[in-house]
Amino acid sequence: MKFSLLNLAAAVMDRRYSSILLGVLGVLAVNSSSFAATIWNGPTWTVSTAIPDNDDVGFTDTRNVSIPGMTEIVSVTVNLNFSGGWNGDLYVYLVHGSGFSVLLNRPGRSTGAPDGSATVGMDITFDDGAFSDIHTAIPMSGGSVNGIYQPDGRSTDPLVVLNTDARPAMLSNFIGINPNGLWTLFVADQSAGETSTLQSWSMTITAVPEPSAAVIGMMGAAFLLRRRR
Repeated sequence: MKFSLLNLAAAVMDRRYSSILLGVLGVLAVNSSSFAATIWNGPTWTVSTAIPDNDDVGFTDTRNVSIPGMTEIVSVTVNLNFSGGWNGDLYVYLVHGSGFSVLLNRPGRSTGAPDGSATVGMDITFDDGAFSDIHTAIPMSGGSVNGIYQPDGRSTDPLVVLNTDARPAMLSNFIGINPNGLWTLFVADQSAGETSTLQSWSMTITAVPEPSAAVIGMMGAAFLLRRRR
């Protein structure tokens, strides 16, 4: 809720409005379930598809999400599981409604490492709140990469992307959007030599319902009373 309950509580101290505002607080308390968040742990979608090597056309996988009663996304995390390949070749983004997030954009690529990370395969969960950015924290060589990382977020052309680029395409771009409907994962291999296989992917979505009309009306009334003080 954008209007703080603490502000309402403070307003109750004004005797002119105390009975009305206490009523507002009562309605909000009764309807608190209207704002209860639901955490949807989606299924693991098995794909087991090799990504075309050095091909901009790439591969797309679209899944339908249904979370009854939920109308606004609060947060999203995504898991990707790849085997084989060269992780620094991968360009991966997620689209839903007006939301767009770049999960991987040639991780490890910089002016000193134009081929990106030479690690092979990954089983990674992307979370905006994670400690490290996958692009700069991924090892530059070795086997499969595992753990929780921030998404790449760089919307730059993957042919020229660098570690220093801005990161406007985070998972937070989905906040406020209705979670229901089609989600599309796009994967492309941007350099020749190795072939990655997308084994599976999944999402966890936290969402809330639209507040009831009664709650919205009472909140509006309380806000107007505060403005008139």
